[in-house]
Amino acid sequence: PVVYVAWLLLFLRTCVNSSKRLGRTPKPRQAIIETGLDGEKKVGRDGTMIGLLMFRAAFVRSLPMVEGLAQLGWFRILLMRSYAPSVHVGKGAMVWGFILDPDLTEIGDRAVIGFSSEIAAHSLTRRPGGVVVYLSAPIKIGADVTIGGAAYIAAGCVIGDGAVVENKSFVAPFTIIPPGETWGGVPAVRLRRRDGWGESIAAEKTLPAAPLGTADLEEARQLVQFALGIANLESCPQWDSMGQIAIATALSDRYGVVVSSEEVFRLRTIEDVACAIGGRAPAAPESAPPMADNSALPGDPDLLPLLPPAEATRALATRFGAVLPDLKPLRVVIAASSTAQPLAPTMKVWGRAFGLELDIEFAGYNQIVETLLSPESLFARNESGVNIVLPDPTDRVFDSSAERFAGMEELFAAVEAWIARHLQAPQTFVGTLPPQVSALSSLGRAQYEPLRRKWNTLVEGLAGAQVFDFGAVVEQTGIEAARSSANEALSRMPYSPALYQACGIALVRQILGARRSPAKVIAVDCDNTLWGSVVGEVGMEGIQLGPDGAGRSFQLFQQRLKQLKERGLLLVVVSKNEENDVLRVFESHPEMILRPDDIAAWRVNWKHKSENLQELAEELNLGIDSFVFLDDDPAMRMEVAARLPGVHVIPMPEEPALYCETLERLWLFDGDHVTEADQKRTRMMQEEARRNRERRAASTLEEYLEGLRLEVEIREPQDNEWARVAQLTQRTNQFNLSLRRRTLEEVRALSVNCSVLIVRARDRFGDYGLVGLCILAKAAEGRSEIDTLLMSCRVLGRGVEDAFLHAIAAAASGQGAAALAAPFLPGPRNQLIKEFLIRSGFREARPECWELPVTAARWPAHIRAAVAERAVEARA
Repeated sequence: PVVYVAWLLLFLRTCVNSSKRLGRTPKPRQAIIETGLDGEKKVGRDGTMIGLLMFRAAFVRSLPMVEGLAQLGWFRILLMRSYAPSVHVGKGAMVWGFILDPDLTEIGDRAVIGFSSEIAAHSLTRRPGGVVVYLSAPIKIGADVTIGGAAYIAAGCVIGDGAVVENKSFVAPFTIIPPGETWGGVPAVRLRRRDGWGESIAAEKTLPAAPLGTADLEEARQLVQFALGIANLESCPQWDSMGQIAIATALSDRYGVVVSSEEVFRLRTIEDVACAIGGRAPAAPESAPPMADNSALPGDPDLLPLLPPAEATRALATRFGAVLPDLKPLRVVIAASSTAQPLAPTMKVWGRAFGLELDIEFAGYNQIVETLLSPESLFARNESGVNIVLPDPTDRVFDSSAERFAGMEELFAAVEAWIARHLQAPQTFVGTLPPQVSALSSLGRAQYEPLRRKWNTLVEGLAGAQVFDFGAVVEQTGIEAARSSANEALSRMPYSPALYQACGIALVRQILGARRSPAKVIAVDCDNTLWGSVVGEVGMEGIQLGPDGAGRSFQLFQQRLKQLKERGLLLVVVSKNEENDVLRVFESHPEMILRPDDIAAWRVNWKHKSENLQELAEELNLGIDSFVFLDDDPAMRMEVAARLPGVHVIPMPEEPALYCETLERLWLFDGDHVTEADQKRTRMMQEEARRNRERRAASTLEEYLEGLRLEVEIREPQDNEWARVAQLTQRTNQFNLSLRRRTLEEVRALSVNCSVLIVRARDRFGDYGLVGLCILAKAAEGRSEIDTLLMSCRVLGRGVEDAFLHAIAAAASGQGAAALAAPFLPGPRNQLIKEFLIRSGFREARPECWELPVTAARWPAHIRAAVAERAVEARA
């Protein structure tokens, strides 16, 4: 035993040294541990590091005598450091359980972690296609916390000082347990508050504020640098009144501190800002639980819009300085009638939450016309970003009592002129006119409202620009809440911090909506979600559903889901129930809005809902991250969130009357254009189910393909198809050569110098619609380079991709090219197109750039070509 213990100590010490080397790069928040197709496995650098540390943790835990020796404090620390680069355990803490990720877990002073308990700050999930994804989120356990024996604490949890987690409890990911509370159960819920803790916390709050220290001044310095948009204060030791306004706005965003108009212009030094931080904002309303820091943020950023805006913005602002991977830079220029600079802090923090690094600039005060017309303006120099026009009643076109309509039409003509000159370049937002907020305006409401109606009518009919509903933002905030007469008088800033914050969030939402793919599938429960009560207990006649009373909320919710379905989202039913009971309600209940034809797929059984969702993802050939899960039962939501972290699990409110509001606040369903394919998507999925039944019945693949009677049409896009073309670039992940995401304006602009080809397909079961896109650059040095090649997965494996490649090769030959060049950008899910390149005869000319002679492409014999495809070949 003595020799073994000596060996064990030496072995653990050696592990400590290697853990330090492995931990020089922090564990990522997300990493692909294993990828590959056809049995080929590839593990990235992050995956190797994580895998080694996890294997070592399991190995050292299994060694003899380890459990007993771990009762010694020094040995317990040595043990954890053998598989983690750092350990964060407070003084006097007693750790009897197993900490899987000591470097991501912070344990406070005098905390007690019970026997057989586990604390895991990570999860592993296998996605369709064999991809294993690692996700991590730090865990924070406060001072004097007690974790009972055999309890399990999942990633992202925050447990406040003095809290208790009872034996054998499961604390779900990202649960926040306030100080002094006792939680228990599976999943853990609040049971009671510990005696004495409320009083001690209240006493702490009454303590006098400590004098300013180095940390306070550094915090203030960072906030000033963020507000002014500078790297260090040496370049800006003093700031003007506009800087003071920006700092006041940042104080509101990050700390909830509302600086009065009299105090704004006293923010002259770092000490002034530090003092303002010390006098933090009033407590949030009781209905909105306070969020002191970014630990309260949900792991899924798409749930942020469900939080109170002020609290969410404050929490996001506290982590603004954190290094976030894969941020996409985007320049935004704003021309406004009034002072708009306070929009910037909110837009920046919300943009980063959704992967955008926004570089925001402002045109001169009340310089909209000049910015639109000048060839040297900020708008003109913003070649690939977003330009925003925000007029309001303070604009000088309304100053004159006469010819106001003429001034407004001059302003609108400048907007039209800008769009006409830059139709193919940057994205342009034009704001509606908001209600009159200012109490200082010389223009009465009776004079202003006709102008407002006229402007909004003109903007809604404007082609080539997006309408930003500035008026709706003001109306939602409320006239009184949006007004700041003192700031308007002092700095021509007519709006309150609340309005600037709401407007900044709304602008980010619209910018994001044009740059990412919306969710594709809504998976919805039945009992107490689509209708009230449990159909298996009360029967179809007993459920709550109808135009009046308790059933009206459920009927309105179904109407909202049907609207989303008509916009192209797929509805699937995932319910723990008897299938006959559920189908009878859908088919026969007179008050049902949703009918069987509205549902793309069903999973009504008694299996885990995570298993059903995984099966549906495979059946619909969609990534699990494109699913939104709606269920009234917190336990069901927790099970799905724990097992399928990629699913957007929506925390449905307890009151069904709030279901529709919850859907309205989500950004997951935002999209600029509803295409023909969107409107037909459910029918297409039902047709695909019939094709799959036909395939199972066919004796060979060749027999199945011949029986489909496939026909393709390959040509240039028509005017009404460009929206679908842009949508394909944003939504297609698996069969996508370059992974380039483009807006409608960007794909239109590319058509000037490149050949753009689309493919439409149909068979005897129905029309697939527009399913493929190729953007082909002009030939150079005997090669035509494929900038973009992508295709919807629902037609793959039926020869449509081969027919499309044949037409692309013909077009390249017509340009004088002898070969096609296909630069491939590897991603987590697009290995499918690389396999297609290899199967089609492409050869790797240089790393990840594949080439094919144009004469090598072959047209599949079972596919009939429409006339448009032959016309492409003839022109070539």
